[in-house]
Amino acid sequence: MANYIAYRLASAVSRHLPKPTAYWVGLRIADFFYFFHRAKREAVRDNLSCVLEYRGVRQTPCALRGLTRKTFQNFGKYLVDFFRFTRVERSALEKMISIERLDHLEKACRAGRGAIIVTAHFGNWELGGAMLRALGYQVNAVVAPARRPRLQDFLQKPREERGLRTVTIGSSIRVLLRALRQGELVALLADRDFSGERERLSLFGKSVRLPRGAAWLALRAHAPIVPAFLVRQEDDTFLLRFHPPIVPDAASGEQELMSRIRDAMEREVGERPSQWFVFHRFWEAEPGLTE
Repeated sequence: MANYIAYRLASAVSRHLPKPTAYWVGLRIADFFYFFHRAKREAVRDNLSCVLEYRGVRQTPCALRGLTRKTFQNFGKYLVDFFRFTRVERSALEKMISIERLDHLEKACRAGRGAIIVTAHFGNWELGGAMLRALGYQVNAVVAPARRPRLQDFLQKPREERGLRTVTIGSSIRVLLRALRQGELVALLADRDFSGERERLSLFGKSVRLPRGAAWLALRAHAPIVPAFLVRQEDDTFLLRFHPPIVPDAASGEQELMSRIRDAMEREVGERPSQWFVFHRFWEAEPGLTE
């Protein structure tokens, strides 16, 4: 119930206040959760420590606290963006979002088998989907079910307003295979697994369970995988970066494809760890459904 109320509050703030004011309120709400939700604060701090340690960075306790708080604040801004930018014209999105290496996606789509976009709970993945739709791509976004139907319905509306088709995890795989055959995009998050599988991989030097859905789909649909991440810049504009396509062949296995997805994720998250929104201890506990 608390999360539902928080989302309702974020929606009201985002839609009815000027953007600078909405961001300010979003930051204050984020600070509230940072200071008063000890378990999530400590989980984020520990996750950041793992990322920084893998990169050879030794943060002072004060700097680590600041980066932890910054993660909460970035998520507060993400929520404002989620509800604020729904029916946005392409011209408005192009003023906010720079694009790096769109040719990687264009190359992947030339084969006529669609493409599998993989990203993470990082930066602003929802706005990235809106930009892809504005560029003329049909996006089929795979989403996790919320525990509460009321929250599920509430989060669904902004996605529909952005022109995204959503496919809930556990729905028929035929929907996704058909979308790829029709040359459409299938978008998945690669840092959170709900399947119950026990496939594990090293991420930032530690073993963790990662989803195999993108690799599984790519091998069966013979479709390329394109890692893509939309990151927030210092001036609150964004950069949508595409990585080179990962093209499965006869010699490819799921583990190889997953490793290449992992490499792209490590690069992006490693550069901007305070934009990685994982509020449980990533390497110690299995995540649950959206609250």
